Parts: sequence; structure tokens; C-alpha cells
Amino acid sequence: MALDRQDKALREFKQIMADLVHLLRTSTRVQLAYMCWVNYARQQFVWETNNSSLPNVMFQDRVNFDHHFLNDYKDIKEIRQLEIGEDIPKAKLMHYFDFVQAKSMLLIPFINKGETVAITVLESENDIELERIHDQILAYNNALVNVLDTYLEVVDLHEQQKEWEEYEESLNKMSHRQHRVEIFKTMLNEMQACIPRGNVSLLAHGMETWNVILNASGSSNPVRLGLKMDDKSVAHEALEKGEPFFSMHFNNSPKRISAGEGRTEGATFAIPVIIHDRRQALVVAYDDDPLSFKESTKHKLINLARVAGLNIQAGVKKSSMAQDLMVQGFSAFMPEVWEAAVDSQIKSGLNGRFKTWFGLVSPDEISSLRTKFRLEELQKIQEDFVKFLNPSLYGFAGYMGFHSDYVYAFVIQGERDEIVDEWVDKFKSRLAHGLRLSNGHTLNVGFKVGYTLIDGDAANSYQLLTKAKKAHAEAINNEDAVSVIA
Repeated sequence: MALDRQDKALREFKQIMADLVHLLRTSTRVQLAYMCWVNYARQQFVWETNNSSLPNVMFQDRVNFDHHFLNDYKDIKEIRQLEIGEDIPKAKLMHYFDFVQAKSMLLIPFINKGETVAITVLESENDIELERIHDQILAYNNALVNVLDTYLEVVDLHEQQKEWEEYEESLNKMSHRQHRVEIFKTMLNEMQACIPRGNVSLLAHGMETWNVILNASGSSNPVRLGLKMDDKSVAHEALEKGEPFFSMHFNNSPKRISAGEGRTEGATFAIPVIIHDRRQALVVAYDDDPLSFKESTKHKLINLARVAGLNIQAGVKKSSMAQDLMVQGFSAFMPEVWEAAVDSQIKSGLNGRFKTWFGLVSPDEISSLRTKFRLEELQKIQEDFVKFLNPSLYGFAGYMGFHSDYVYAFVIQGERDEIVDEWVDKFKSRLAHGLRLSNGHTLNVGFKVGYTLIDGDAANSYQLLTKAKKAHAEAINNEDAVSVIA
């Protein structure tokens, strides 16, 4: 429904209300009739319409509860008859000027879902005989219910149409000219708008594992970045089938992504993103309220994932599908991925229960490596490094990103301040007898780590990277240090 049609519906509704009040006044033969809404949220009476044969009445658009005589009657559930001057002082009838002509008053409540949402008032110079006008009041109330229901239905139809118009706009926000990470960011945020109280995460393959690499910026309770996908999970089920998979959770089962994600409630909808017939990413949308996933909502989420995949597909060759699209080199996620994740984490306000650490790690004695191995071997060795350092293999939520040759970025999330040191200690202990390479050889190697906590001091990922570089340089220059925190 266009906006002008909605305005037309509102004008017609108000005209009908005015006509009903006019008909009620004339049919009951009283001198004044008016109707106001009871706005509990703003603590106000809001005037809808009035009709009178009297020359000395005037109404305000809205009046605060405590400034109007109806405040004592705003919760009435049955018709009340009052005598003006006895039950209610004339001085409280602020809509009269000069003098008050009315002697009797009738309050007619309009009840919706057990709550008094409106009051219609009749005032007369004579006594109002309730039994004589009972049928007129009944007809008025029935008409009020019908016209309000019809108007709300029209508004609901408009909202539904507006909802689909906004959805079309969501689809148009993605373009094949955008970088693939930008497309996925847009997709996640538009999906988040479909389930505003839920959460949306993106998983991708790298380091030989599937991990959470991005969360929608509006997620209220996102899963940890780098969380590794387990086999027995909704995410794995969708990935295995290659089609959307919906599941409700009972007694903390099944898991959405991993056994390490905490308590699982509500429902989860997992959607693979197919690019050139290959499953390149996976969306996991979840909400504690299963009713959030209406069929129309599922349809939107599926289409957003499909359009995102098609836009990315338009910019990549099918021959490149042998590689993971979200990694740049050595099986590490491309810089655009960890930059987007870090920026989103900074913008989120850092109010979550998990702390996020970002840093750089590199092998020591890089020059000796370059003299020992050929270029092809060095590239394979760097891939071995990335897979070996993968935090999720050591039980931590995190992933490795590409920064430059022999220097890799990492993101780790957890509740403890010592989580990066724990990760360093674990991979360091595994290096006691050297690193077993994929070519069968063993390499004696160590790593230098510089990292920092993502907090309110950094404005963006660039500033955070600068801090991490400084800490990394200090670690390299200090022979006794394995890791340095900025």
C-alpha cells in the first residue's frame, strides 16, 4: 500500500469516528458528545472527536491524566452515570467557558483486550435515561469495534507491504561490484534486521576448519569469533546437506555450531551460501524465540543468502573454486575478513561477556628459512604454519588471518585475560620436538607474538593493527620474549 493510500485510510477512519459520535449524540438527544483515547504510555487523554449543539465548548488535542477529571475514571470497565455538581465539580469541566450548562454525564468505556483504550462522554442539560438509549449505545460500541478492527487490518496490510518493500531494498544493497567481504557484511546486517532480537553469524572454511569469521553488527548475543564448527551441530547438518536446515532446541540440544558455545535455546536456521556449485560459506541465524522464524522470515533469509552468493559469483571465475574464497594465502583468512570483524567488534561497544584479542605472529629466523627451502616449499611451509597456529585446534575460539609473508594476524575471543598466553604456551609445548611439516620433514622453529586487547581506545582496525605491530616488533627484538602485549 502506498503512503497516500495509508493517509487516505487514516482520514476515512477519523471521519467515520466523527460521524459515529455525531450519530450517537443526535440519537440519544444530548447536547454534547466527545470521545478520547486513553494513552497509558504517555499518560495522556488524546481527543479523537467531539460533537455539540452548544456554543461554549472547546477541547484541547491532548491533556495529561492528572490535569483532567477523567483521570479518576480512565480504568472503568462499565458505563458510569454522573451528576454534574454532585459527583463531579463544575470547575473540573475545562472544556466549557463562561458557564456549564450540563447537569448529567454518561461515561462509555471502550474495552480492547481487557484494557480501557477509549472513553466516550455524553453530557446533557437534562437527566440521561440509560435504559432509553441502551440500544443506541450498544450499536455505537459495535460500530466502534468494527471500524477499529477494519482500520487496524488496513494498517497491518500496509505494514506487510512496507515490510516487503524494505526487503527489496535489502536485496538491492548488494552488488557484484562490491568486495565479497562487503557483500557478506551487508547480507549479515540485512538478515539481522529480519530477526532484530536474534543473532546472525557467518562461517567459512580456512586453516582446514570451518569457523565463525563474522557476526552481524546488530547481534545482541553473538557467538564467539573463531568458534570451530563441530560435526554434531545444526551448522554441520546444513553444510552436509547443502541446503537450509531449521531446528528447534530442546534441553540444550542440538548445538548450533559447537559444544563450546554455551547454552542453546530457541531455534536456529542454517543456510549454506553456494557459489559456482560449491559451499563457500554458511549463515547461522538464531533466536531464543522460535516464533521469530516465520515462513516469510525464512524466505527472506534464504533469498538474501542466495543473492549474496550470486553477486559474489559474478565477480569470480569458476576455475578459482578449487580454493576457499575467504582466504588469501597460506589458508589464512584475507585481511578484509579480520578487518571487518575487528571494526564490528569496536563498533559493538565491547559490552559482551567475551574479551577480544588481536595480534600478529611470525616465525623467528625467517632469513634462515629462505636460504634452506625453495619458493614452492616455503609457500607450503607457510600454510603448515597457519594450520599449526589455528587457535581452534587448541580449544580456543579464534582464527588466523593473512597480513604479509611470514606475518599472520589472529583474532581470539574468550573470558580470561590470559587466553592468548595460554594459546602461546600450548603451541610452544608442541614445538619442543619440532614442527612436523606436510612434506614429512620436521622443522625446528619458534614464533614471536605481539597482541593487544580490543577496547575503546582504538577507533578502527588500522589503529589496532598499529598497536599490534609495535608489540610484535618488541617481541622480535627481544630474544627472551615469545609474546608482548601492547
